[in-house]
Amino acid sequence: CSGTGPLYFRTLAAMRGSFRVSVTAALLLSAGRLAASAEDVCPTGAPCSSAAADAAQDEHTALLQHAASASRTAREVRAHSFTNASRASRPVMTNVLRSFEMLANAEGHVLQVNIGNANIVGMNKGRMPYSDHFQSVQRAQGTNTIYLSASNGEQGAGLLVVAQLGSRPAAGAMGSNMGEQKTPPAQDAIRQVIAVDKEYQHAGGMNSFENILAIGVEPACEVSARVSGGCKTAGRVHFYDTTDPLNPKKLPYTVERRGITAGTVSLTQQDDGKYLLVVGGTDAAQLDFYISQTTSLLNGDPGFKQVLSWTSKSLLVDAGSDSDYGAYQTMNFIRQTDGSLFLVGFFRAMNGLGSDYADLFKVDSSSAGISLTKKKSIKLKCAPSTCNFQAAAGLYIASPDTLLVYASDWEPHWKDGSLFINEFRPKFVGVGGQCERITTGKCGWTGCSSSRGPTECIDEVCVCKEGFCHNGDGKCVASSSR
Repeated sequence: CSGTGPLYFRTLAAMRGSFRVSVTAALLLSAGRLAASAEDVCPTGAPCSSAAADAAQDEHTALLQHAASASRTAREVRAHSFTNASRASRPVMTNVLRSFEMLANAEGHVLQVNIGNANIVGMNKGRMPYSDHFQSVQRAQGTNTIYLSASNGEQGAGLLVVAQLGSRPAAGAMGSNMGEQKTPPAQDAIRQVIAVDKEYQHAGGMNSFENILAIGVEPACEVSARVSGGCKTAGRVHFYDTTDPLNPKKLPYTVERRGITAGTVSLTQQDDGKYLLVVGGTDAAQLDFYISQTTSLLNGDPGFKQVLSWTSKSLLVDAGSDSDYGAYQTMNFIRQTDGSLFLVGFFRAMNGLGSDYADLFKVDSSSAGISLTKKKSIKLKCAPSTCNFQAAAGLYIASPDTLLVYASDWEPHWKDGSLFINEFRPKFVGVGGQCERITTGKCGWTGCSSSRGPTECIDEVCVCKEGFCHNGDGKCVASSSR
């Protein structure tokens, strides 16, 4: 008494300004489950009668037929103008791997945020190991609002920190706000601190998707208990309405996890309107896939149901990529116009003492279940003492061709009265959605090499002339051909 159904990811046309990813097998979940094994039809240990098997098979076949008639091809994708989209829209990417590779070896541009009177006491140990610390970073789509999750046993709650970089642009890369002044602009500050969960005080990985913010929380656990394996293994996912990005509103439902934590949370939407949620256990070594039963997360409990799981021992590796699977603290979805679905995970090597990395995985499916293939690993460089991917990092899709990464350190810098966030962007990407004109070239009285294209020498740096952009390889090309 068993059955398996294919699970195909498709990206389809924008409907009312909202891109959606299709998990065709999600159509099988109208009964609240995906019949992936005998246990899905017959309870564990219970006899499976032939009548039950026949009924399950009939239902499975009918739903498969419905899925087949409802599916569409990736050719139905229509171009989406991100600049004309609503604030909540998150663009689908043209070529995820290429855009991801453009971030390789990017250096962080530092954003400094005023703490002011924000209540984040407890995160002031100043040394490892940090029991209370920032855990994940997300940027609200199309805004200059940044969210940070934090564990805070001293305050007795996991926290959501809402910061606004008011001096920075809402579209595209924000760029550094650190000039000659020693303090950040007054409008760049923490706006509020929200207690997410008082039972589970470790707020972990987050995912901002359109006007929804999903946050995983776990029971607080001292370092000594973690080393000895004495931490309580449980988790919970909270959801916030971020229609007003500076005032997130907690939604009245959760996803409860018993016997496994909720360290990372990834969220996207299907073409049928239902939502795909992936929750990672400790260090994301196990990823659990959930499907909502309704098409809205704002109108009551959407009824997320777990449909299958994946473990890191099943990792596939693309040619040319390494086989390492990191201790990921945040994992975020990216969608591609041909229907492909990707995950990006962030971690710091050597248990938080090494370099910072982002890993790209392609999510595929077959009758055997979900597979993750590691496509690429890139190294990013935090500005000194300002960020750590073992603490807090996250992905932002600035346009169909541009990815940004944000990261913070474990704790605020109390002596400066501020916290630091690094923004990573490709070399050719400028601030505010504009192209980058500053090249990697140096120059003197003889000017810039002609091989760089139309340039001018400014302060001993080769800068592309108006109408030309740095292509990331040291050359200036027409902005229309970038």
